[in-house]
Amino acid sequence: SELLQAPPARWAQTPRICRGLSRQPPRSLWAQAQPMASLQWLGCFQGMVGTAHPVWRCGHLWGGAPGEQPHITPHGGQLPGHRAAAASASLCPTPGPVLPFPLQLPPGPLAVLLGGNLSIPLSYPPTQPPPRIVWQRNLTALADGRLGPNGSVAVASAYQDRLSVDPQGGALTISPVVLQDAGPYTVEVFPLGGRRVLVGKVSVTPPSLAVSEGVGSAALTCAPVRGTVTWTRNGQRLDPNTRYRVSAGTLQISRPDRNDSGTYNCTVSNPFSTGTRSPGSDSVLVPFPDGPEPPTISLSSDGDPEPRRYVRVNSTVTLACRAPSDPPAQIYWSLADASDPLVPAQPDLTLPRVQLSQAGLYSCLASNPQTQRQLRATLILTVTQIPPGSPFCSLDSVANGTALRFLCSWPGGSPAPSLSLQGLPGGAEEGVGSTLEQTLSSPPPALSGTLVTCLGRHLAAEGNCSMTPEAPSGVSLSFQASLDPGDTVLLDLECRGTYRPVEIAWARDGAPLGPGGRYRVSADGARLTISNFMAPQDLGGYSVRCQNPLGSQESNLTLTGPSVSGWTLVRGSEPGSARLSWAVPEGSVVTGFLIQLQGPPGGRAAGEWQTLQTLGGATRSSTVGGLQPHTSYSFRLLPLLGTQAGEPTSTLSPGAIAGIVLGSILAMILLLALLVLLIWFLQARWGESKAGVPPSPELPGKEVWGQDTLLSANQMQG
Repeated sequence: SELLQAPPARWAQTPRICRGLSRQPPRSLWAQAQPMASLQWLGCFQGMVGTAHPVWRCGHLWGGAPGEQPHITPHGGQLPGHRAAAASASLCPTPGPVLPFPLQLPPGPLAVLLGGNLSIPLSYPPTQPPPRIVWQRNLTALADGRLGPNGSVAVASAYQDRLSVDPQGGALTISPVVLQDAGPYTVEVFPLGGRRVLVGKVSVTPPSLAVSEGVGSAALTCAPVRGTVTWTRNGQRLDPNTRYRVSAGTLQISRPDRNDSGTYNCTVSNPFSTGTRSPGSDSVLVPFPDGPEPPTISLSSDGDPEPRRYVRVNSTVTLACRAPSDPPAQIYWSLADASDPLVPAQPDLTLPRVQLSQAGLYSCLASNPQTQRQLRATLILTVTQIPPGSPFCSLDSVANGTALRFLCSWPGGSPAPSLSLQGLPGGAEEGVGSTLEQTLSSPPPALSGTLVTCLGRHLAAEGNCSMTPEAPSGVSLSFQASLDPGDTVLLDLECRGTYRPVEIAWARDGAPLGPGGRYRVSADGARLTISNFMAPQDLGGYSVRCQNPLGSQESNLTLTGPSVSGWTLVRGSEPGSARLSWAVPEGSVVTGFLIQLQGPPGGRAAGEWQTLQTLGGATRSSTVGGLQPHTSYSFRLLPLLGTQAGEPTSTLSPGAIAGIVLGSILAMILLLALLVLLIWFLQARWGESKAGVPPSPELPGKEVWGQDTLLSANQMQG
């Protein structure tokens, strides 16, 4: 081996001779070795020491005795003390384009990707006998054998699983390629000679570097290094920068930021050659991870025009989390319902048929695994249910009738609506909830008749109701009697008037009446019902008092037994009929009437009253038919209270009844006479028109139908 420190330029093309002498047969390392060969050359090897010093090595395949190693002689000089007859020589090629041997190899260096295939083709002239071939890398024997149609090449045991040599052409193949396969390769074909080729990928480690902003430093390594290393970024040499430091094959970037991102290349050069490569073959991309940016959550719903404000129950809701990041951020969701096991780790979160229980705070976490940066965004999901109907208003008297309570209610919504009472003294009253109330102690009388409005506002709807407080006025008391299914009397006393709110107190003859027993008061207090009403026990004076904090008013009513105050009898619209009408005095309690008839004298029913009609208590008139002419009848009207009969009316005289019957007959005769006269008149006019002469002033005589005088009905009082 010979090491030259700073060799002169003239040595670039100077061949060197390697000579050696062996005194005993060499020991064979290969099964194909010739046992009697005095000296077999493995060839000359050229490498680099450091970054600028070439080295030549000369060696043989078989080891000899100690002290009998080959030597290198510059300029073809002789080694003294050795027998020339036993020596052999070989030219040692030096770097450069001169090819001392007729071997054809691809121009070096070769660029090979790690993990790929290395193939070094070989071309040599034909020789006889078939030549011997030896492959080495960095003086390490790789393969040895004989080429030709029946050739066989042995591979060193350390490379048998990755290395092969074509026994026909001698090409070398390595697969897969590892980093240790880089270096100078030498092939020697006996008796032709040898040739060096530098094979190996000058690579940047790691092949891709992710750098986070804010880290202390980032490093790129170029290997293998056999010379001077220069760096470029995006095809341009690195600008002078105190943050960039190159040491051997490593580029150190301190405090990297996003401006340092790009594609980095390294180039290795030495005094004899420069390792240039095609763009990208020996590059490393520094993408410079960034982000995530602050995430945002967008909300959409298939049933809501403004999902950002609210979504309706049973709508399908989608929450989308977006956070720009390089590489893309990983998304993690936190749900309002912690018991929900279906939490996706993806940008979109879908809630089908969302329910009220799913309302609340949602958050998405965006994480960049390379920058180790995590950011969170939150959103409050409001799920709404519209309250049914409209707000309901009520007005009550409280504090023993000294205060007014205004109440507004709108239940059933989610979230609760906001309510406000407007029109009250002192301004509006507002609140959030399903119910709002306001109490006014000793309200001013001027509040009577003032409209108070409740406004309800919900996220998805609005409504209102109103109420008007009024002092009692126009209070009156009325009653109505009826029969229940058992034919007992029910009496309803009803208080009417203008008031809101109202407290109603009932009394009889000054004594308070309350619910219980035969007395029942309606929910609003305006109706008093007395069951099994009887005379004379339940007759008497009744009163009602209506009051509220704005005023009070009272009404009285006296109830009397069943009676009729007056009645009339007139001719009916049909022949042989009569119509009766009557009145009932105020306060008289009546549930029905009987119209009775007394037969004519001498008849079978003479002197007995027969009931012709049974009428209800609200009836005030009726028609009686089937009366015979020239017959006397007597009528009377009997008022009833349940099964209790009141005082009957006085009877109608027989003469009046006969006149009614006779008048009905005469009226029919008169109607027929008028009809005949009309027919005769029309016929006479038609005949005159047909003759074409004016009628004679003297009319022939005509029959005049007689007309009976109608008898007026007697009117009887009491």
